[in-house]
Amino acid sequence: MVLNSNIQLKQSSQILDRFATTFKNTVRYGISSSIFNNLSNSLQKAYNYTKNLDTSLNNIRIVSNKSAEDMERFAVQANKAAQALGKATLDYTNASLIYYQQGLSDEEVEARTNVTLKAANVTGQSAQEVSEQLTAVWNGYNVSIAQSEEYIDKLAAVAASTAADLEELSTGMSKVASAANAMGVPIDSLNAQLATIVSVTRQAPESVGTALRTIYARMADIEAGLDDEVSLGSYTEQMKALGINVLDAEGHLRNMGDVITEVGDN
Repeated sequence: MVLNSNIQLKQSSQILDRFATTFKNTVRYGISSSIFNNLSNSLQKAYNYTKNLDTSLNNIRIVSNKSAEDMERFAVQANKAAQALGKATLDYTNASLIYYQQGLSDEEVEARTNVTLKAANVTGQSAQEVSEQLTAVWNGYNVSIAQSEEYIDKLAAVAASTAADLEELSTGMSKVASAANAMGVPIDSLNAQLATIVSVTRQAPESVGTALRTIYARMADIEAGLDDEVSLGSYTEQMKALGINVLDAEGHLRNMGDVITEVGDN
């Protein structure tokens, strides 16, 4: 079953009609066969798009347990929403599929898909790539649906004022968000760290995010006494020698975002 593909099918039908007419004229007048190559490519693109859209919609139906009627309505809504956001319907459905796979409701899927397509318009990435990156950020910080756009606005604001763009920040954050949140590092601090490191070093954001994740994971191990090489005591003494107190008044590790900021200031 092909859902919401009337436009593509109509275009294909029109192309076929023109193809038939052109073929007759070509036989009659011996026109170059390059015309047929162009028409054939157009038909192939229309067919591939329709096939991919059908697959995407059917995958959504499978994971969401929607009825055929529900999918018809979703396909129409997806087409309208995609046009309003300047994206193809297939971009919308591919992004939505990822959120449906997470068990989100229709309203939650719509909200996050809309944010995803807006971000994709800025970064120039595919909606599927962006949805995977943003999912890591949202899940890492346990972001509610209502806050979805707010958190991405934070990344966009920093990207607009630094040499790190939105794609780099979202990519880097997708590698470290969960570990940073576990160590009590707020997203604003992590955002600033990523932007600074990427801007100064121009290292790949994946590498920067992974490096920060390793640092935070190591700090967690030290705090829990799981690090075989460095004890919490030796760590605090070494940091104190640098003029940085990593423990609060109660003897617990301070916010690692604040500690790293202080390290950068020294």
